[in-house]
Amino acid sequence: MILLRRYNKRIALYASSAVNRGGTGVYTRRLINGFRNAGIDEVVPVGLNAGSAAGKIVSEHYSLPKRVKKQGFDLLHLPAFGGSTAGKIPYAVTVHDMAFMAQPKWFPFLRSIYYRIHFPKVASNASVIIADSDFTVSEIKKYLNLDATRVYLSTPANNSDEALFRSSFGIRGKYILATSTIEPRKNTDALLEAWPSIRKVHSDLTLVIAGRWGWGRRETKLALTNTPGVIWVNAIPSDQLMSAFSGSSLLVYPSLYEGFGLPPLESAAAGVPFVIGPAETLREIYGSVASAISDESAASIAEAVLNSLDKTVDKTELQEFASNFSDEQMARSTYHAYGKAFE
Repeated sequence: MILLRRYNKRIALYASSAVNRGGTGVYTRRLINGFRNAGIDEVVPVGLNAGSAAGKIVSEHYSLPKRVKKQGFDLLHLPAFGGSTAGKIPYAVTVHDMAFMAQPKWFPFLRSIYYRIHFPKVASNASVIIADSDFTVSEIKKYLNLDATRVYLSTPANNSDEALFRSSFGIRGKYILATSTIEPRKNTDALLEAWPSIRKVHSDLTLVIAGRWGWGRRETKLALTNTPGVIWVNAIPSDQLMSAFSGSSLLVYPSLYEGFGLPPLESAAAGVPFVIGPAETLREIYGSVASAISDESAASIAEAVLNSLDKTVDKTELQEFASNFSDEQMARSTYHAYGKAFE
């Protein structure tokens, strides 16, 4: 555990994203919880009630910088790239990945342009850049020529009862789980293409896909709802998702590019094995404990899943691995990173 040097500084954590169900919302909530558990009361969540999208923009660009300055904070942390450079107030920003620079074709055109133009300005003016993985640190250096501090993400222990998820969606029998926002880099198309080969061997198995529709091909959306043996439950609350992990036989996460990739860690916390895709970050973090690693192709995903389903799993080993990524550890590492702004 990191021994903290206290800075005698007040840090504002911009927490509007805490209400989101997506990855940045999960990160922000766990970071707040970690600071609380670590007793780091110098970090204060602000902007929790930004309200609508318009209210969020107003808060980020106008009221937030003024509030932070007026209340005497020494640093502002933007944990989800809030889109504001916060005036003359020193700030830290968390960069979750650089996919919009590395593979702009994966994103809607206007969103890709916005991030590629605006984000480098936000990052270059930051006093501290925090990244989710060593891979993302290297990507920030590659595309922005900036230095960043790596702080791994976290997950709580998962002792959820699978009955909550099963009863909510009428799921019976064995199932494997895939969870993410549906967008091109998550490689959902290849997973759906692999599914008939998997089901040919395990005819009683269901593929449950949990995650909101982000963007992508119309054919992908049709396949999510029309492929036999596939149940798409869309986005679900965190308690149901934790329950879904607990009841699954295997997590399949064939992503092509990640900044961290939380689902395999959350799967490990439930003692459930997982297959990961070719994303370099996934290999960095999970390569030693993954049940199998696939390439981007449907054939490779099917082979990895089938081999994994035949393996014996050490549930305790997976849970011990996940326990190294606690909310408190993440918060302590983040607080340590803030020190670069005070040097």
